[in-house]
Parts: sequence; structure tokens; C-alpha cells
Amino acid sequence: MEVAGLLACLATVVGFAGRLNWLLELTTHFRVQLAVGLALLAGSCVLGRRRWWGGLFAGFGGLNLALVLWVARPANPARDNPSASHLRLLSINVHRANLRADLVLAEIQRTQPDVVLLLEVDAAWLQALEPLRALFPTFIADPRSDNFGLALLARTPVEAAAVIELGGAEIPSVELAIQRGGQRVRLLGTHPLPPATPAYAQARNDQLQAVAEWGRRQVDPVIVLGDLNVTPWSPHFATLLREGGLQLARPAWSLAASWPAQLPAGLRLPLDHCLVAPGLRVVRYELGEPVGSDHLPLRVELLWPEPLAGPAAAISAPR
Repeated sequence: MEVAGLLACLATVVGFAGRLNWLLELTTHFRVQLAVGLALLAGSCVLGRRRWWGGLFAGFGGLNLALVLWVARPANPARDNPSASHLRLLSINVHRANLRADLVLAEIQRTQPDVVLLLEVDAAWLQALEPLRALFPTFIADPRSDNFGLALLARTPVEAAAVIELGGAEIPSVELAIQRGGQRVRLLGTHPLPPATPAYAQARNDQLQAVAEWGRRQVDPVIVLGDLNVTPWSPHFATLLREGGLQLARPAWSLAASWPAQLPAGLRLPLDHCLVAPGLRVVRYELGEPVGSDHLPLRVELLWPEPLAGPAAAISAPR
């Protein structure tokens, strides 16, 4: 028991050096599991009258819990205003081998989103999505035989949309511009590689850096949506927020832990994210129903921002 607890304490500490090595960075993703495991070990030690060990494990468990609560806290919430214009977003990593396209279509029907981002789309998935073309005037797809194809569907009028590449992994992302009432918002849908090897971890980090640079270049409010293959406790996630001028805005306490969908909530990792510019207010941020994938859908609803005034408006006007 003491050995397991010491290993969990070690994992807690080395996570703070995650920027130095990809293996160390992997430990940062398990703050919830470390908090729960250390709490159970601490309780067991106290019951067994090994109070010194219990105190040690409780302290490290509390450190992990503090990091979890900091991420899960409400940030930049907005009161729902039915009279205001809303933007409903839905992001689903459908899982390329998933055969339950009916569940994905049902989730889209249930959610009624303005914009849908679908990840891991191949040719078979593209065919299964054909019924949605009649419902979404904007339908952009880049299907692939690996796990990095995607499709973006928009019901709301779109000013511009394009498939782009960010970083050096040669996998697609998609960006679009939406304009309502004189205010434009730019959305980026992206899916970096998972950090399963040193090369993949570096490619993911390069893509996250490119996403931050994309966000920094925009003069309009931005939204970044997708399976980012990183949790909020990673130092690379913190860099993305800081350098991209983004925030993980949730209106209520939530981790929205989306992967793997088959596990209980306390064992899942929050890999699917919606990041927004500070001026965008979020009224809903929640997971959807299981769709046969190893990821749960992510539902987000934002208040449409007020139009800019003065010089900033002139800068962001269409050219």
C-alpha cells in the first residue's frame, strides 16, 4: 500500500515537470484519478493507525484535488437570455470504427446545433452523414482513411469556410467565419495527434502552438472546438490558452470528462474542449448522450457577442 501511495505522490510531483519530457507530461492528465486514489489510500492508512502515511497521502491527494477544482470551477459564465442571439455548437469524435451512425444523427437532431464538428470521418461516415446535407447549408468534409478526417456542418449563415493545416503533421483542421448583426466570430475545428509516442507528442504540441498563433492573429472573437488530445492540467494546454488569448469558459462546475466514454465519469479524461475569447459568454457546456464512440459529444451554447464599435469595428470589417 505504501509503495502504491509513494508512486502516486511521485506522479503528482513529476507532472509539474511535464514540459521537459513527453512521459512526464502524460502524468499531468490523471489528476482526478490521483486525487481519488490517494484519498482512498489515506483513509485506509488512518484506519490502520498509520497516521504518518495517511497524512502524507492526504496532502498529495489534496494537491491534486486543488488542481482539479481549479479547472472545474465556473469561469466567465453568462445568464441565459432567451431574447439574445445564441450560438449552439456540437463537437463529436465519432470514432472511425463506430457503426452507430444512427446515434450520432439522433444526437444532432436532439441538440439542434447551429454548427456541428465531426471528427474521425472516413468515406463510410461521410456516406452515413448524407441526410444532413438537406439540413445544413454549409457542409465541408475532408474524409480520411486514418483517424483524422473531419466534417463541419453549419445551419447558421456562414461568411467563409475552409479546410486548413496547422503544424507539420499534415492533418486537416477547418475554420469558418460567422457574421450576425454586424459582429463576426471565427471558429476553428481541430484534432491533433494523441501523445502516444515522442514524435506524436511533439506533433500535437506543434499543432497546439499553431492553434495559439491562429487565435492570436484574429481580430474577431474566436472559438476553438474539438478533440485536442490534451487535458487542462498539461503545461501545453496552459500555453495554448495564454498565447492564444483563449479561456476554457464553463458556466457551472464541470470537468466535462469525455474519454473514454465507456468508463465512469471519475475515470474519464477531459480531452474534448471548447475554448473561447474572453469576450464570449457561455450559457451551456455539457456532455451529450453516448453515440457508440469512445468519446462523448460536447454541447456548448454561447451568447452572440455585441457588435464592436469604433476603430475596432473598422478593423474587423470584411475586406
